Amino acid sequence: MRKYQMMKRNIIIFVIGAIVLSACAKTTETNSGLAAKEYFDAWMYVNHPELTPTPLGAYVISETPGSGQLAGDTEAGPYVRVNFTATDLFGNVASSTYVDVNQQIGKYDEATYYGPRIWCRINDVLYAGVDEAVSTMRVGGKKKTIIPGWLFAQERYKTPEEYINKVSSTNAIYDIELLEVIEDIQKWEVDSLSRYIDKNYPSKGSADSLKYGFYYIQNKAPKDTAHFPNDTTVYINYIGRTLDGKVFDTTIKDTAKFYGIHSGSRTYEPMSINWNHDDYTEITMGSDNNSTIPGFAYALWNMRSYESGRAIFYSSWGYGASGTGNSIPEYSPLIFDIEFVDKKN
Repeated sequence: MRKYQMMKRNIIIFVIGAIVLSACAKTTETNSGLAAKEYFDAWMYVNHPELTPTPLGAYVISETPGSGQLAGDTEAGPYVRVNFTATDLFGNVASSTYVDVNQQIGKYDEATYYGPRIWCRINDVLYAGVDEAVSTMRVGGKKKTIIPGWLFAQERYKTPEEYINKVSSTNAIYDIELLEVIEDIQKWEVDSLSRYIDKNYPSKGSADSLKYGFYYIQNKAPKDTAHFPNDTTVYINYIGRTLDGKVFDTTIKDTAKFYGIHSGSRTYEPMSINWNHDDYTEITMGSDNNSTIPGFAYALWNMRSYESGRAIFYSSWGYGASGTGNSIPEYSPLIFDIEFVDKKN
């Protein structure tokens, strides 16, 4: 008994010392190998001695079972749509999809997208420990899991020991809400667009698209139906939105201020477009001839002088599986309101 008490006392002293050191740092980084496991095991012994590990060595703090589809393995559920909050072991929020959580911790930003995210599980894209947590969840369920740093690996190994020896990262706690299991991401996006069109433009119908996954709604007819001459510079104003209506970019100053995305370092004025009517992929923007996403270029290519309209397209025409920045997440259909205008004097 005395020997057991001394061992427990030594473990507690080890953890307290580690916590004191960690409090002085911004993040708690684990080291690969035995030292990292000893630290993590000691922390678990003090904070959650009642929990038993998962097959990979994570620990489920709490779970509310869902009643919908099981995520299962990557073949059954290659994509999942989730809300989540990730913290370190001491409750400091690293990332969250929830607006209220970001507001509470003082990290809310109008220019940042908040809302459900899509996690790709194929080709070992999702971290092993997070993927394991999701795999046993059903739609509608919630799960809070402690994931040791060595399970933040995109590689897959056969045993927990291999993860411990090969991976070094930060311990974290993931609180996950499973909203949807997606078997075909392209079909899911196109179905989302069809529902949007049916709701907002019922007269158009899902068949009224220019190309697969691309819709164009004309708001104002052009003054001239002829193409612009090649190597011509024309000008547009635009507003970019995600499908839920979140504005992420615009050339219009008042619009930027209204939606809280105004930047003092930017000049708000019509954007120059370097025209090519032979191939929309050759259309560029600005004095630096910057390329643009295909959906935006294709919308311009189908428009004429002083025309205005709304282009709506799935992410294969946009930023695809990666999204861009903080404002456009992965697999995001986009909306662009575009108007051809005169150059600002």
